[in-house]
Amino acid sequence: MTDRAVRTGRVAVAVIGDFFGAGLELSDRPDLLKEAGTWQGMPEVAAVSRLREVGAGDREVRLFITFTAAMDRMRDAEALWMHSAGLFVSRPEVFQPERIVRNPREKLRAILSHGGVSQRHGPDSDAWWNIAQSLCGSASPVVDTVDTGIGNVAELLRDLPTKDRGRTRFPMLRGPKIGPMWVRMLAAPGGAGITGLERLPVQVDVQVRRATRHLGVADPPGADVDEPIRSAIQAAWREGVEAVRVGGPTGMQDTCAALDPALWSLAKYGCTHCERVGRQMPVSRACDGCQFQP
Repeated sequence: MTDRAVRTGRVAVAVIGDFFGAGLELSDRPDLLKEAGTWQGMPEVAAVSRLREVGAGDREVRLFITFTAAMDRMRDAEALWMHSAGLFVSRPEVFQPERIVRNPREKLRAILSHGGVSQRHGPDSDAWWNIAQSLCGSASPVVDTVDTGIGNVAELLRDLPTKDRGRTRFPMLRGPKIGPMWVRMLAAPGGAGITGLERLPVQVDVQVRRATRHLGVADPPGADVDEPIRSAIQAAWREGVEAVRVGGPTGMQDTCAALDPALWSLAKYGCTHCERVGRQMPVSRACDGCQFQP
């Protein structure tokens, strides 16, 4: 255990503690919703809460997370999950695999487009339909976990990229970022019993890379978020999480699965905002060691 790993662990403790506790300190930003910077304000958490309010059951929630997560790439996550929750309320059959595959793809495409859920309407609706077909098929780790709420991280990640007679079974869920994110969401807020969550890494995008640099955790060379940079950032955070007890919600304690949404929120509402306004505006105890220089 290195001093750097311990320091990173302490940063992770502060990020997780503030996020899952009172939330990030955003009182100087009145334009944000009051839930911003909190676990309850995460797009998928708010959406699942809405489903629960209208009586959605556990399997319905897992199906909702599965279909919506497949659409969650390079777009406004808050808008996506809000629109998808609205679609669930108005057209719940669109989240029922057995009913999806009995109707033409063109009908599904029109519904997803009109509901603001799809972005590239043809490919998105095709992926949605293919996922539904796979969920109606033979037993597999993904199918079983969605049906029963019990699964294992390693088995799920191995199953996602598989094919059936040349057809990708779970398109848009099998990527290196979306796949682990979907598994984490099944666990929380989905409530599934997923073992092996300690295997899930922090998901790295431009914002998380920015936060990792400003917090002094890692700053690998290069401008993009390519595989070497992603791996270096994930390794740095994993070493920190393994060095100390970082806490987190039940089922995700002391894992990068707990750190992932907390770090994403700090990056979005903290680091990205600070760069935009050109000065440090701390939102968490983790910001005490911020290295951002305007």
